[in-house]
Amino acid sequence: MFALIMAGGRASRLGMGEKALTRIHDKPLLSFVLNAVEKADLEPMVIVSPLTPYTTNYCRMHDIPWICTDGKGYVQDICQAVDELSISGPFLTICADLPGITADHIRNVIEQFHESGRPACSVWAPDPKKTSSDTIPGIPVGMNILTGSMIDEEQEEIQIIIPDPLLTLNINTPEDLKRAEIMIERMKS
Repeated sequence: MFALIMAGGRASRLGMGEKALTRIHDKPLLSFVLNAVEKADLEPMVIVSPLTPYTTNYCRMHDIPWICTDGKGYVQDICQAVDELSISGPFLTICADLPGITADHIRNVIEQFHESGRPACSVWAPDPKKTSSDTIPGIPVGMNILTGSMIDEEQEEIQIIIPDPLLTLNINTPEDLKRAEIMIERMKS
């Protein structure tokens, strides 16, 4: 199964250059996701764009498979990658800014996805502020499974909730980065 690692966005909220190369404990964010994807035995493909030339060069230098899309937007870049890679079956999409992701998380999601029999899934972490009237299941993690042959249509999904605070580490701001550094340091101890 392909794992499309999304690394082609502007990262304007973070304001620290290309997000996939932003470092936590001297490791680029992209390396945390790549490590988890490879340990889960998926085929990584980093999705870059003209907005991320340094990430493209990083992939080139480290022999990491990559494909350059037009950078028109998250969904458009996924559709373009699916088309260019001729993906017809299920594939994982995952943001490059998830330093708390593990191979176990990914394997758990894939297992629940296959058991569901549905063509898609979305992954969520519990939201401590959620009320019983909320219609969304929690905080979106930034990991989904879709079916390539159905990429141009709405796909019925299973919503998977994984109660792990590490999955809420989605780096969008400098404050998110500081919080992630602290949580990962605690995890190491």
